Amino acid sequence: MACELQKVAAAVAAVNAVASTPGAAFGTVVPPLEPLLAIKMWASWFALLIALGSLAKCLEDAGQGQDAATLRREMDRLKGEMEKIKQTVPH
Repeated sequence: MACELQKVAAAVAAVNAVASTPGAAFGTVVPPLEPLLAIKMWASWFALLIALGSLAKCLEDAGQGQDAATLRREMDRLKGEMEKIKQTVPH
């Protein structure tokens, strides 16, 4: 039952991030992403990274190093995807 608060925080952040993501991220055809919408979406996903980082730290402190390492690898993948999104937004 370790890290329950961090798990809930990560789940809430994930729901918020998905809710802030327009259909374009899921492969539907839409006009180019507007900068303000992209910033909101990127900020939501960044908040998810913070929540996941807190969960990874808690897992590590609780002796679940393998789970923490797996979570950190997934966080790195998410960071890469976020960078791709930032580069596609017109300035």
